[in-house]
Amino acid sequence: MSSISQAHSDAARLNGAKSHGPITPEGKARSSSNARTHGLTASRIVFLTPMEQEEYATLLHDYTSRHQPQNPEELDVFNMLIHAAWRLRNLTVAEAQLYAQAGGDPLLSEDPLIEKRAALLHRYRAEAERSYHRHLNQLKSLQNNRLYQEQFSKLLPSGAPPLANAAAFTKRTQDILRRDLDDTIKQAAHEAKSFNSQLKDVFSLFANANKGA
Repeated sequence: MSSISQAHSDAARLNGAKSHGPITPEGKARSSSNARTHGLTASRIVFLTPMEQEEYATLLHDYTSRHQPQNPEELDVFNMLIHAAWRLRNLTVAEAQLYAQAGGDPLLSEDPLIEKRAALLHRYRAEAERSYHRHLNQLKSLQNNRLYQEQFSKLLPSGAPPLANAAAFTKRTQDILRRDLDDTIKQAAHEAKSFNSQLKDVFSLFANANKGA
């Protein structure tokens, strides 16, 4: 199995373990009536229809193919990214439904319940977007660090921790080497200038001595 397929399988299994929909008729009825409210803040993913399961599977496949998590740390962050992406999808659906219910912009509705619901969805979206971008950046940082460790392992000290920021270490090392090189060049230039001055003095003394002779 390829690393992408394995990561996809692992992600599906971890998310699937969290994705238990209602079982009893009563539970299904309650879930159907308030699904969007509960689904927007739930820590577990709930599918109400087979179509939602298909959409989630497509989203999971597309994200896995694009981001290719390769180790447990990346996979953990990746799963949180997927959860945030799914929340944003549900928010888009809920906002469209509220827009249709209000007959226009819900924030301009005179119905206090619709106005309250619109404000709540706006807050949920802001939270979901922050979560999405935070986990996307975390995943990017982990993968950049893994790439540095793979490509520039010789620049890292032996026994460096696996999660050490290799990029920052490499940059810091390069900055130090660059400063040392700059200092060396300046010192060499100063010594060359001093040596040239001494040569001029020697030639001047030699010339004066020849004139006296």
